[in-house]
Amino acid sequence: MRFLRDGLAEANVSPARFQILQALKQNGALSMVEVAKRLSVTKRNITTLVDGLERDGLAARRPHPTDRRSTLVELTPAGEALFARAAEVQREHLKALMANLDTAQQQDMARALTHLTKHLMAKQRG
Repeated sequence: MRFLRDGLAEANVSPARFQILQALKQNGALSMVEVAKRLSVTKRNITTLVDGLERDGLAARRPHPTDRRSTLVELTPAGEALFARAAEVQREHLKALMANLDTAQQQDMARALTHLTKHLMAKQRG
Protein backbone atom coordinates (compact mmCIF):
# COMPACT_ATOMS: atom_id res chain seq x y z
CA MET A 1 0.00 0.00 0.00
CA ARG A 2 2.87 2.36 0.72
CA PHE A 3 4.06 1.78 -2.85
CA LEU A 4 0.69 3.00 -4.18
CA ARG A 5 0.54 5.91 -1.71
CA ASP A 6 3.97 6.99 -2.94
CA GLY A 7 2.57 7.06 -6.47
CA LEU A 8 -0.30 9.29 -5.36
CA ALA A 9 2.13 11.57 -3.53
CA GLU A 10 4.09 11.88 -6.76
CA ALA A 11 0.88 13.10 -8.41
CA ASN A 12 0.29 15.43 -5.42
CA VAL A 13 -3.01 13.86 -4.33
CA SER A 14 -3.91 12.13 -1.06
CA PRO A 15 -5.46 8.64 -1.08
CA ALA A 16 -8.78 10.03 0.22
CA ARG A 17 -8.91 12.69 -2.48
CA PHE A 18 -8.01 10.12 -5.12
CA GLN A 19 -10.86 7.88 -3.97
CA ILE A 20 -13.36 10.73 -4.25
CA LEU A 21 -12.07 11.75 -7.67
CA GLN A 22 -12.22 8.12 -8.78
CA ALA A 23 -15.81 7.69 -7.53
CA LEU A 24 -16.88 10.85 -9.36
CA LYS A 25 -15.03 9.87 -12.53
CA GLN A 26 -16.58 6.40 -12.58
CA ASN A 27 -20.12 7.44 -11.64
CA GLY A 28 -20.56 11.06 -12.60
CA ALA A 29 -22.13 13.46 -10.12
CA LEU A 30 -22.98 11.86 -6.78
CA SER A 31 -24.77 13.07 -3.70
CA MET A 32 -22.63 13.85 -0.68
CA VAL A 33 -24.31 10.93 1.12
CA GLU A 34 -23.44 8.57 -1.73
CA VAL A 35 -19.80 9.71 -1.77
CA ALA A 36 -19.58 9.13 2.00
CA LYS A 37 -21.13 5.67 1.59
CA ARG A 38 -18.77 4.69 -1.22
CA LEU A 39 -15.73 5.69 0.82
CA SER A 40 -17.13 4.30 4.09
CA VAL A 41 -16.61 7.58 5.93
CA THR A 42 -18.90 9.90 7.83
CA LYS A 43 -20.83 12.71 6.18
CA ARG A 44 -18.79 15.15 8.25
CA ASN A 45 -15.51 13.79 6.83
CA ILE A 46 -16.86 13.95 3.29
CA THR A 47 -17.92 17.55 3.83
CA THR A 48 -14.38 18.46 4.89
CA LEU A 49 -12.82 16.56 1.97
CA VAL A 50 -15.22 18.03 -0.59
CA ASP A 51 -14.66 21.51 0.87
CA GLY A 52 -10.96 21.07 0.10
CA LEU A 53 -11.58 19.71 -3.40
CA GLU A 54 -13.94 22.58 -4.11
CA ARG A 55 -11.50 25.16 -2.72
CA ASP A 56 -8.79 23.74 -5.03
CA GLY A 57 -11.10 23.80 -8.04
CA LEU A 58 -11.19 20.01 -8.41
CA ALA A 59 -14.88 19.43 -7.64
CA ALA A 60 -18.03 21.51 -7.54
CA ARG A 61 -21.27 21.23 -5.63
CA ARG A 62 -24.64 21.79 -7.24
CA PRO A 63 -28.22 21.33 -6.10
CA HIS A 64 -29.80 17.96 -6.76
CA PRO A 65 -32.35 18.38 -9.58
CA THR A 66 -35.12 16.41 -7.86
CA ASP A 67 -34.24 16.43 -4.14
CA ARG A 68 -33.97 19.88 -2.60
CA ARG A 69 -32.37 18.43 0.54
CA SER A 70 -29.50 16.86 -1.38
CA THR A 71 -26.35 18.29 -2.91
CA LEU A 72 -24.47 16.71 -5.80
CA VAL A 73 -20.71 16.74 -6.19
CA GLU A 74 -19.12 16.59 -9.63
CA LEU A 75 -15.64 16.76 -11.09
CA THR A 76 -14.41 19.96 -12.66
CA PRO A 77 -12.07 19.88 -15.66
CA ALA A 78 -9.15 20.41 -13.25
CA GLY A 79 -10.39 17.46 -11.17
CA GLU A 80 -10.62 15.30 -14.29
CA ALA A 81 -7.06 16.26 -15.22
CA LEU A 82 -5.70 15.53 -11.74
CA PHE A 83 -7.48 12.17 -11.64
CA ALA A 84 -6.07 11.23 -15.06
CA ARG A 85 -2.54 12.20 -14.00
CA ALA A 86 -2.80 10.34 -10.66
CA ALA A 87 -4.29 7.25 -12.32
CA GLU A 88 -1.46 7.21 -14.86
CA VAL A 89 1.16 7.46 -12.10
CA GLN A 90 -0.61 4.62 -10.28
CA ARG A 91 -0.57 2.50 -13.45
CA GLU A 92 3.15 3.15 -13.93
CA HIS A 93 3.93 2.25 -10.31
CA LEU A 94 1.87 -0.92 -10.56
CA LYS A 95 3.51 -1.79 -13.88
CA ALA A 96 6.96 -1.43 -12.26
CA LEU A 97 5.87 -3.63 -9.38
CA MET A 98 4.46 -6.26 -11.73
CA ALA A 99 7.67 -6.30 -13.79
CA ASN A 100 9.19 -8.49 -11.07
CA LEU A 101 6.71 -11.26 -11.91
CA ASP A 102 6.89 -13.70 -14.80
CA THR A 103 4.10 -13.72 -17.41
CA ALA A 104 1.99 -16.39 -15.68
CA GLN A 105 2.26 -14.58 -12.35
CA GLN A 106 1.30 -11.28 -13.99
CA GLN A 107 -1.78 -12.90 -15.54
CA ASP A 108 -2.76 -14.48 -12.21
CA MET A 109 -2.32 -11.14 -10.45
CA ALA A 110 -4.35 -9.30 -13.09
CA ARG A 111 -7.20 -11.82 -12.76
CA ALA A 112 -7.14 -11.59 -8.97
CA LEU A 113 -7.11 -7.78 -8.99
CA THR A 114 -9.93 -7.66 -11.53
CA HIS A 115 -12.01 -10.02 -9.40
CA LEU A 116 -11.26 -8.05 -6.24
CA THR A 117 -12.10 -4.73 -7.90
CA LYS A 118 -15.44 -6.03 -9.20
CA HIS A 119 -16.28 -7.40 -5.76
CA LEU A 120 -15.42 -4.14 -4.02
CA MET A 121 -17.38 -2.05 -6.53
CA ALA A 122 -20.43 -4.29 -6.13
CA LYS A 123 -20.15 -4.01 -2.36
CA GLN A 124 -19.97 -0.21 -2.56
CA ARG A 125 -23.16 -0.10 -4.63
CA GLY A 126 -25.08 -2.51 -2.46
